[in-house]
Amino acid sequence: MTIQHRTVDIVAAAKLWRDDLSASQIAKRFGVSRNVIVGLAFRNRGLFPWRGDAGKKTRAPGQAKIARPRKREPELKREPEIPATAYDAERVQSAKLLHQLSAGECCWPLNTGGLYLFCAAETTGRYCRNHHARSLPKKNEGKA
Repeated sequence: MTIQHRTVDIVAAAKLWRDDLSASQIAKRFGVSRNVIVGLAFRNRGLFPWRGDAGKKTRAPGQAKIARPRKREPELKREPEIPATAYDAERVQSAKLLHQLSAGECCWPLNTGGLYLFCAAETTGRYCRNHHARSLPKKNEGKA
């Protein structure tokens, strides 16, 4: 398998560039890809003068820039807060910080904000009986 390399006359390509031919038009003349010409222009910046923002869309003079609407941040759905009960008030006296909890202690948070305190009642699961029952969704009563 033989690969044929095509050469580009850099001086001739630079003249065409200065005559405002696009990289694609110059590439067609030399039988190479547009990327070859862009690469040559990048590596030989002295021969290929910068054209500014030649291909970019421009606004008419005096025309104000129109701001695009920003994407909205998705709103976080907050879980409904479960109100504290008398049981929670009793448990605050023996509550622990999260890092103080050990296996077999209820990890139900008793307060919101500040230092979070957790129930710490003995349990075989994640929550004590009282908090386990409160963690389950309420059954709709009276609907058939």
